[in-house]
Amino acid sequence: MNISFKGAKPDARVYILQIIIVSCMSFSLHNWIAVLALFAIIDLLVLAQMGVWRFFNHIVFYAVLLCLLYGLTMISVPVLSKIFPPFFMFLVRLYPIYMLGSLLIIKAPMNELLFILDRLRIPKTVSIPLAVIYRYIPTILKEVTYVHESLKIRGLNSSLGSILRHPVKSAENILVPLLFRSERISEELSAASLCKGLSTRRQRSCCMKVKFSAVDIFYVIGTVLATGIVIYLNIRL
Repeated sequence: MNISFKGAKPDARVYILQIIIVSCMSFSLHNWIAVLALFAIIDLLVLAQMGVWRFFNHIVFYAVLLCLLYGLTMISVPVLSKIFPPFFMFLVRLYPIYMLGSLLIIKAPMNELLFILDRLRIPKTVSIPLAVIYRYIPTILKEVTYVHESLKIRGLNSSLGSILRHPVKSAENILVPLLFRSERISEELSAASLCKGLSTRRQRSCCMKVKFSAVDIFYVIGTVLATGIVIYLNIRL
């Protein structure tokens, strides 16, 4: 019996293409309508891929960033109006790239992503650190939650107010256990990389059937059309 395992759709190469295009566009757009259109198009993709909750969550966070940016720009506050607007501007430009990056991390399986990077002739000095980051960041975020819960069990307050009142003590309570847990995680990642043969020089294989299909072509065409719309808005308006 012939069993075929289909790869995730859209293909990880589609997400990589979208990240490259958005990274180039996000910091080069000068028209705010085009900037908002770029965010809206990516958020619609998030709606299709990850559901309504993430869709509205991104809208709320982006709206807060814009309000802080325009609020500090219009209301002159000593020092703050000079320091924070460039920082919030950078976040507004960076956020669409982050949205696509989170889509890639959540939707593209690790084995398919490494297989695709190998087929694209990406050096292992680049792909392996990306794979480690891919696995490490979600794990370390969970570890932060576990440390926070353990502090609550021990009766140690780790709220924002407590951190602001006692920054040195709070940093010690959080960072020391986190560093010990990070050491264990790094050892587990090293063992997993050896077991998966990341150090071998041979070409990777994948049990999934990774190839472009009609769905991926549809996404690529949609990406090209969306790029054209944003560029048109940026030039004409």
